[in-house]
Amino acid sequence: MDTTLRWAAPCLIILNTLTFIQLGLAVILGQTNALFEAFLNATSPQSALDQTAGFAPGAREELAFTVINYGVSALGAAWVACLAYLIVMRNQQRQAEQQLAIERLRLTTELDESILEILDSDSVYEIDDRENVTRTKLLSACDRNTVWRDGTDREWSYRDGERTVQFVESSKSVGGSAEVSLTALHRYLGWIRRIARAVETHVLLEKDVLLFWRWVVIGCYRNRYPFLCSVFFKDDLQDFVRLVEQIVITGQKTGSGTDFVKYLRSVGDPALISTLSEQARAVVSAAE
Repeated sequence: MDTTLRWAAPCLIILNTLTFIQLGLAVILGQTNALFEAFLNATSPQSALDQTAGFAPGAREELAFTVINYGVSALGAAWVACLAYLIVMRNQQRQAEQQLAIERLRLTTELDESILEILDSDSVYEIDDRENVTRTKLLSACDRNTVWRDGTDREWSYRDGERTVQFVESSKSVGGSAEVSLTALHRYLGWIRRIARAVETHVLLEKDVLLFWRWVVIGCYRNRYPFLCSVFFKDDLQDFVRLVEQIVITGQKTGSGTDFVKYLRSVGDPALISTLSEQARAVVSAAE
């Protein structure tokens, strides 16, 4: 409905303006009598009226004047109404754009703070030979020197009320028996879903996803994607895959995101790359 009105209002304004211009030129050039006569002949031909019995003299002219009067008034009212609508609509659109820009700024700032909070949380549990537990930040287990397992037996442990599972294949940062909190992984995927929903609802623009590539890429290599799939099932990571695709494709369009593509090309998990769209895989392959 809004789209129809946005197209109809300018068309009516143009049509009415042309009509008023024509009337104005007729007045300036002294052609009002000829214009009126043409209108009479078009609407009420004299030959037809002559065949009508009882038609009062001058009634034809009076009817024409009445029609012109109401017609011009209606055109003027429609012109004013359409112009007022366009002014109000433009003002509302400008306010909506400003509000959306403010919301984008607020959301991107909040998303940055959220991911830093997630990665800075003490969500990794290191257990020594005496079963002593030391908590370490999640970020320490997300570096390039830590290779995660490509799956899990889903035999959960419970540490400080949190469900945990072993995840380390090899690492220089944490011990091989370290366990990661599933709550932290849930929060990470929730952060991904929040970005995906924001893009779908146009709160964030497609190019905004490029702001977060450094935090998305940590789930794209060192067996992290296969591990997450084995914990949460593959369907739960569809938003993650779509976000990776958006960063790759949008980066190609804007000439950015080349470092993200380099990561995928050099160390990206084959299981993740195989699930990308054909267009995204082509971009990654072209980088070679």
